[in-house]
This record gives sequence, C-alpha cells and structure tokens, in this order.
Amino acid sequence: MEKVAVVTGAARGLGAELARYFVRAGFSVVVHFNTSLKEAKTLLSEIQMDSSNSSMLSADLTSEADVKKMFAAIKKRYGRIDVLVNNVGNFVYKPFGKTTNSEFKDVLESNIYSTLYCSREALGLMRKQKSGHIINIGAVGAERLIIRENSTPYFLGKTGIYVLTKTMAWEEAKNNIHINMISPSSMVADIFSEDDFPMGREAKYKDVIDAVGFLTSEQAYYINGANLEVAGAFVPGMDRAE
Repeated sequence: MEKVAVVTGAARGLGAELARYFVRAGFSVVVHFNTSLKEAKTLLSEIQMDSSNSSMLSADLTSEADVKKMFAAIKKRYGRIDVLVNNVGNFVYKPFGKTTNSEFKDVLESNIYSTLYCSREALGLMRKQKSGHIINIGAVGAERLIIRENSTPYFLGKTGIYVLTKTMAWEEAKNNIHINMISPSSMVADIFSEDDFPMGREAKYKDVIDAVGFLTSEQAYYINGANLEVAGAFVPGMDRAE
C-alpha cells in the first residue's frame, strides 16, 4: 500500500529535509509551498527520482479556502494521508512595541490557523483509514508561559499549537490517530551563539528528523498528545553567562 506524507512549507529548510526523509522511508510526498515555486520544483525533480508519485501543491495555509482546495487535490490523487507535518509558521524578531499589527497577525495566523486548517482536512481521511500521524512543529518552551520581548507573537503562536496538539490528540486517539508536537531549539545561528546552548550547538535538521522518525514508528505507539523538545536542554530566557 502506498504511504503518503504531506509536508507543509517543504520547498526549503527543514521542510525540504523532511520531504527527503519521507521519500527515503518509502513514502510518496506532497511538497507544499506558497511562494517558493522555484525551490519546490527543484526539490520535486530531485525526490521524484526515487518517488515518482510525489507531487507539489501551492496554497496559502492561512486561507481556509486554499487549504480545502489543496486537500481535495490530495484526496483525489492519493485517497489517503498517512503523515501530515505542520511545518509552516512565520517568525518575526522584534521588540513588541515595534511589531506591527500586520506582522503580529501574520505570525499568529501562519502558525495557528495553518495547523488548524490542515489538521482538520487531514483528519477527515485519517478517520476513514483508522490510522494516521500528525506532527506539529513547535518551539522550545511552547508548553510553558514564555515571555519573550522580541518574539511575543511567535511564542503565542507556538503555545497555541501546543494546545491544539493536546486537544486534537485527546479527541482522535479513539480513531488510532497519533498527534504529537516536536519543539526544537533555534536552528539558526543569527540570534544565538554557540555559548547560549548547553550542548554547544543549535538544533540541526537531523535532530528533528530523527524525532519525527521515532514518533511515527511502532516503538512510539503509546506516545500521543506529547510535546517532544529537541533542544539539548536549552531553556529560553536562561543566561549561560558565568
């Protein structure tokens, strides 16, 4: 039986590496993108060498109509979804007072609404299958009340995803659907230095991909509604200066 993985924001970065991982694991992959057409085409050409039935679809995931259209196309082509990774979520690094209403709205909607809309569409197929995995990408500290001067809307968004993860997992466990969250530390070096990380480095894509592989495996069958921090003991707000 053909297994299908849908990865949002898959044209580049973590999303692209997740798409490559699922192809290696034997899945056909739906590469979602919004504006990164060139990068999506390049990735699709690459992964189709090993997964000829993989495809790409464009959608603004803050638009419910766009999301419905995208998942209708997935249903028509594949008829199932085995894994959905909600990877989309914009970020802005500014003091709260300098963050515009438009930026605030974009970060919240791209994190919370995209996760909500895509999950609800995928769940329609997963309930019929009586199986499926949804992995939501969060951020270290998302399950706690984190006050961050320069990333207030981002942490509001990721905490919202944490609440959605818990609620959806509780409701869908009876349908053999697993819904978990992975919360990495920063995966870029422009905000933090190596000295900020207890284990000497930021999170790598492979760290997150290894966690995705575990949570979607039989070994993790009884893990549902969890938030797995892939952060090397990093705690937002802790000062490592001695």
